[in-house]
Amino acid sequence: MPLTKIHLRAGRSEDDKDAIAQSIQDALIANLGIPPEDRFQLFCEYGGADFRHTPAFLGLTYSDQLLMIEVSFITGRSDDVKKALIADINARIVASTGQRPDDVFIMLYEVAGSGVSFGNGLTQRAP
Repeated sequence: MPLTKIHLRAGRSEDDKDAIAQSIQDALIANLGIPPEDRFQLFCEYGGADFRHTPAFLGLTYSDQLLMIEVSFITGRSDDVKKALIADINARIVASTGQRPDDVFIMLYEVAGSGVSFGNGLTQRAP
């Protein structure tokens, strides 16, 4: 069920976006055990004035190539699984695109199964 939003400055190539999307999907499959067909991704592109961030934070430096990635999924994974997922997403994006590791900002959100509908007004993952 993961829903992934990739926020980035406008201008990245389709090949770059394809590599980013596939890297994230492969990490979700490897770490959360989701089926390959469970793919829901949104690219949100912004002009320069609409994509603002600090140049540095916590010893990291950010460029205009910064990706801000949000991943929402059903609650229940351990902290170790979430940490491994974050590390894997970063590593896969860096390997497939040449993205700087500092420029991969990731935020995970957990939601209850009763808060998700895949369609038809049903909560297919509710207890």
